[in-house]
Amino acid sequence: MSENKYNTLIAFLLGTALGTAVGMLLAALYTPYSGEETRERIRSQSAALKNRVVAESDEFSNRIRSATDAWVAQLQAVADDLVAQGKMTTEDARAQIDALLVKVRE
Repeated sequence: MSENKYNTLIAFLLGTALGTAVGMLLAALYTPYSGEETRERIRSQSAALKNRVVAESDEFSNRIRSATDAWVAQLQAVADDLVAQGKMTTEDARAQIDALLVKVRE
């Protein structure tokens, strides 16, 4: 990594850290709630967010499962058709061979 890119990266990381620290300080100074109220709000919002994430992930899993089941059903139908065509082809071949054997025996 060149010296200029390294210095830019260090400056960015320091700026991010300083901005985070200043933001946290300002949030602590200007919050309209006491420390206990703020912690309780954070807990309740975290629980609500967790419940939402769990519900969304369950819904996503169900949609994926449904799509997968539909794909499996479609593939099974195609496979069944191919097997049926294969049997028909085998039966046709057998009939042709039997016809040839009859001609050869004559």
